[in-house]
Amino acid sequence: MLKKSLVLGVLAAMTLAPAAFAGQTQGNTTVTTIEAGVSGNRNNTNINNRTNVGQSQSKYEARRVKRHRSKCAGVSQTQGNVTDTAINAGVVGNRNNTRINNVTNVRQAQSAACY
Repeated sequence: MLKKSLVLGVLAAMTLAPAAFAGQTQGNTTVTTIEAGVSGNRNNTNINNRTNVGQSQSKYEARRVKRHRSKCAGVSQTQGNVTDTAINAGVVGNRNNTRINNVTNVRQAQSAACY
C-alpha cells in the first residue's frame, strides 16, 4: 500500500522540476479502507463506495509560418490527485442498521495552446 506522504512527495517533485518530465504528466492515487464490524443479532450493514476520476490534458501548437521567428516555448503540464478515505463502523447490539455511502468525484483538465 502506498503511503500518502510518498505520493505527495512525488507529486511535489513533479511540480517543482517539470523540466525533468517530458511534456505532460498525470498521476492519480486512490486509497480506500472501509471496515464494518457488527456484533449482535439481526443487524443490517450496507456499504456503497464509488470513486470517479477524470483527468485530461491537451496541448496545441499552430503551424508556424516562415515570417514568424519566435518558437513556442516548451510547456510542461502536471496533474496530481490523492484521495485517501478511511471509514470504520463498529456496531454492538441487536437490530442495528448501518449505511455507509462514500462518493469521490475528481475532474481535472489542463490545456495549453501556442499560436
